Amino acid sequence: MKESTVATKAMIAILCLGVAVYLAIYFVQGWEEDVVTTIAYSYSMNVGREAEGLLVREEAPLAGSGGYVDQIIGEGAKAAAGDPVVLLYSDPSALATRQSIRSLEAEVEQLQYARSSGTQNTDAARLDAQVISSIVGLRSLAAGGDLTSLEESALTLRSMVFKRDYAYGDANAAEQLDQLIADKQSQLEQLNYSLGQVSKTVFAPSSGVFSAGVDGWEGVAVPSMLDNLTAAGLSELLKQQHSPDPLAVGKLITGSTWYFAALLDGTDTGLQAGRRYTLTFSGDYYGQVEMILERIALDEEQTLAVFSCRSHLADTAMLRIQTVDVVTQTLEGIRIPRKALRVVTEEETDEETGAVSAVNRYYVYTVMRSQAEQQEVEVLYTGETYYLVRPVEPESSTRLRPGDEVILNSSGIYDGKVVR
Repeated sequence: MKESTVATKAMIAILCLGVAVYLAIYFVQGWEEDVVTTIAYSYSMNVGREAEGLLVREEAPLAGSGGYVDQIIGEGAKAAAGDPVVLLYSDPSALATRQSIRSLEAEVEQLQYARSSGTQNTDAARLDAQVISSIVGLRSLAAGGDLTSLEESALTLRSMVFKRDYAYGDANAAEQLDQLIADKQSQLEQLNYSLGQVSKTVFAPSSGVFSAGVDGWEGVAVPSMLDNLTAAGLSELLKQQHSPDPLAVGKLITGSTWYFAALLDGTDTGLQAGRRYTLTFSGDYYGQVEMILERIALDEEQTLAVFSCRSHLADTAMLRIQTVDVVTQTLEGIRIPRKALRVVTEEETDEETGAVSAVNRYYVYTVMRSQAEQQEVEVLYTGETYYLVRPVEPESSTRLRPGDEVILNSSGIYDGKVVR
């Protein structure tokens, strides 16, 4: 009886121990962190060097006298020799007169279009729909208090009404339109005559690109100085300040090629003369410009790089001293979060010398079906929150690819572990 009792107690104890172990494992697994993953994707980035520099052009200021300036052509527009580029007014009211002339010229152009279109076959139904649409639009502008385009909208409506009269055979419409055009042209002649009494025209002395930005560097930052310019010389130039000519009303850029003399820290820049580089502007002008590196001059601690370009002249006409990024390399790879990368230090023995050295190898774990799979990668670039990597064996069938699901957990993950 006693032996049976002891055996029963032993079996109960073993059973309780098994249940305890089972519950312990259950609770430990319940507290384990779930697998956190994200998607790796292709990423391309530019790696460059920051540089401060000076834009150099063949340019000359346009002299003029007069208190009020009105541009005839726009910023960065091309002008032939003898073309009018600027109007100078001695009377402030001339600016309002000039604006009236522009409005009248636009009216005459629209009326003449309506006159010529009216003599052609016109779909009367379509014109009716356009007239109704214009009336609704005009009413909306008036109701909303938007008077910026009210005059133009009214003129458009009037032109379409005349065209509609043509379509329905109104003989008086043509005469009314001709009379209206004649009246507008008469007003234009009077305004132009009065404007001519208080204005003076500045003509382009040669062909080039017009710019209203005059900064005083004209005649200082010229292409002829670049052959003998040094890094130290450019550093001194960037410290200078120049005042624009008070009588200048703009400038004309006569050269088709402009230059950017850049100053870079250090002498190991990796730049090569004759190659094309992309310069990224991010100050007064946002954009990328592809330029040719013409020459390099090394100093003790700095490098002078002179770039040239035959495009984007109108975009950069008003720029002078700028800070840019000179793109030296474009990297393409797979972007992953920093938490996804594992570093393993291994010892390697040199076969010739027998020397033992520590080598770091980098791995990423991806989810393949339900298991974790280890992928060896090479780190191309380290960002604040990410790494740019590529597979060590790019031809392997199990390599890391864009779109793979990478594991972010930093511990408890190994090759072949069932994670799902």
